[in-house]
Amino acid sequence: MQLTRRNMLKAAGTLALAGAFGATHSRPASAHVDIDEEITITMGDMFFQAEGQAAGEAIRVPANKVVRLVFVNEGAVLHDAHFGRNPDLDGRKYADNLAAPFDMMEIPAGGEAWLTFTFGDDQKGEWELGCFQLAHYEAGMHAPFIVE
Repeated sequence: MQLTRRNMLKAAGTLALAGAFGATHSRPASAHVDIDEEITITMGDMFFQAEGQAAGEAIRVPANKVVRLVFVNEGAVLHDAHFGRNPDLDGRKYADNLAAPFDMMEIPAGGEAWLTFTFGDDQKGEWELGCFQLAHYEAGMHAPFIVE
């Protein structure tokens, strides 16, 4: 990834959102928090694929555990990652956001990023991971995301 002012600002914004999410939606943690589970998710040309699974297969995460999601964009174009229910294709987001106030993150082609979450009991259930770049969701770039 080329180090430009725009990329630095995007990274700072992503970190700020991730920090806001972590401060309000997860248990207190230090910078050296122990990760209970790490899941690598490949972003390809119109699919998400968790390591060891088929493309589009449900991604399962445990509730009340510190989970790191590592996103690797092996596709040829920019992708983003949103978590929620009820896709709003006009607004290019989910109507029900699993990770509010965190909205999404963008990962350029060839890029990698990670997020660390602790989902609570009140967030258990079937959600979805989707890419809302223009026409990506409609092309099938979404996968079940289940908190159990």
